Amino acid sequence: MLLPWLWPYGGDWARFESADLVAGGVAYRLNQARSNAGVYIPEFIASSDTLGALDYERQVHSGEIPTRDLAHDWYNGLVWLHFPQTKQQINAHHIVDSESSMAQSSNGRSRFRDALTLFDESGAVLLTTDADLVSALLNHDWQTLFVKKRSAWAECARVLIVGHGLLDSMHTPHKGLCAKVVPVLVPCLDLGSNELQALMLKLIGEIRGSGNFSPMPVMGVPGWFDESNATGFYSDTSVYRAKPTRRNASSHERLAFVWDGSTLCSGKCAGQSLPEFQGEESPDSSEHGAG
Repeated sequence: MLLPWLWPYGGDWARFESADLVAGGVAYRLNQARSNAGVYIPEFIASSDTLGALDYERQVHSGEIPTRDLAHDWYNGLVWLHFPQTKQQINAHHIVDSESSMAQSSNGRSRFRDALTLFDESGAVLLTTDADLVSALLNHDWQTLFVKKRSAWAECARVLIVGHGLLDSMHTPHKGLCAKVVPVLVPCLDLGSNELQALMLKLIGEIRGSGNFSPMPVMGVPGWFDESNATGFYSDTSVYRAKPTRRNASSHERLAFVWDGSTLCSGKCAGQSLPEFQGEESPDSSEHGAG
């Protein structure tokens, strides 16, 4: 049975299966699919090495994706196969920023590279035709997002997971799994692969810091986790937390967008209603990462 969060990635083929996996099997299988992709994707190279983050990005930039026989690397490959331009853009940003940035965080990366890494590992996009869901996510209104609007999700919302680390973790789902999400109001949910790719490229261009994402307990998505049907599931405040209020900074603004099929209009302030963030300039919000 297809796991619902694998909807963009090719049905049953997308599931990681370790049974009978030979050495180098993950890279081999990904390269088979890569040969039919029709677009440039770096070659998947079987590897047992654990590279530093920047060394890894440099090898990818040279045309090779080091790939271990692990679910984590399998899902990284899947995202490459289905969103190659997005992954290339993330990689290019890492390389350019590492060579030019003077603002380093405690781990040696810039805030921008921290945000790219977070999105690459745990990122997701909430695609919805309902502005109330955008507002609910930005404001941590979990009751509206997952309970009051529960019956409407099938018709008005989809979650596109692009973080390969999160896809890996969802092999053993639990209530506390959290995606770092950007909500996008769309005219319809039936977006083709080319349109999704275009949307993602524009979205990546708007990211400035890790505070740009809204945390979302991903197993709360209706239909994804049987336990979410239990009474009181969404009342666990250790998972479904209230929105914090913190400092002002452009890299800490929660991002939200409106997509019309070709243009991504931004609205950055979590307290805004839909008419205010349809392409209008907004002030800094007063919160920053949570979840």
